[in-house]
Amino acid sequence: MTWQEAKKEYVIGQKIEGKVIYKAPFGDFIDLGVNQEFTVLIQIVDIFNMTEDNYKNKNYHPLGSIVSGIIIGFREHDKQIIFSQKT
Repeated sequence: MTWQEAKKEYVIGQKIEGKVIYKAPFGDFIDLGVNQEFTVLIQIVDIFNMTEDNYKNKNYHPLGSIVSGIIIGFREHDKQIIFSQKT
């Protein structure tokens, strides 16, 4: 799915689910399973029940785990969907 198709398919407030494929210090990248040509990011501050200890110990969203959340924005310059587990 291209970035242009994704912006038509997905809307802010929509629930999405995907698999954690990469962990970065600022958040996790998610695969939606749609052969995507864009990235999907859940930032650390948007992870449900994130605590300082969980962050330090990397005790959240193991690689390969399935996560869900709500789309909260799009970053055009990064071709990125941003989503949150907090409502």
